[in-house]
Amino acid sequence: MKLYLIRHGQTQANISGVFCGSSDIALTAEGEGQAQHVARQLAATSLDAIIHTDMRRSRDTAGIIAQGRDITMESQPLLREMAFGDWEMRHHNELEASQAEGFQEWCQDWQKADVPQGESFTDFTVRVRQALQQLHLRPQESRLAIVAHQGSLSLLLAMMLKLAPADMWRFPFKQGCLCEIDLRPGACVIQRFNDSGL
Repeated sequence: MKLYLIRHGQTQANISGVFCGSSDIALTAEGEGQAQHVARQLAATSLDAIIHTDMRRSRDTAGIIAQGRDITMESQPLLREMAFGDWEMRHHNELEASQAEGFQEWCQDWQKADVPQGESFTDFTVRVRQALQQLHLRPQESRLAIVAHQGSLSLLLAMMLKLAPADMWRFPFKQGCLCEIDLRPGACVIQRFNDSGL
């Protein structure tokens, strides 16, 4: 199976450095340009489907990549970013300064602490693992582009490599770039990572 993992284009939340999981926000003009750049990188690549989350930033990135193609578009909510509940669209400095509920506990042990009104890392991991299990049900010769989010893509790749969930931080996905994966029974090979094509 050939997978092209793509982080959605830039949003205002990325510029501001705030927590953004379940907030449904648009791409910036730069983000649209990044999606167009990835579309050009994939122009000569045959794909069976483009999978995206149901969040606008992912869906719009996928739509730009799909332009000019007769291709199946699939929504996969299991690959949404982790939901940050009460911390959505807030900066970590503000959360620390205001002594926001649960934030210190989360900073000390983000794998086990709860996010108020949000999603625990354990629940996030279960959800992304379900998405991976669904991928494995597809034909082995499938060629898929997956447009999702920094957290979900990093965790998905760590799982494909059979690493611990916490190892997701080894894979900082950049916007406007491609990650190309060969996924075989019992093996995962990274062919390209954060390839800007430049």
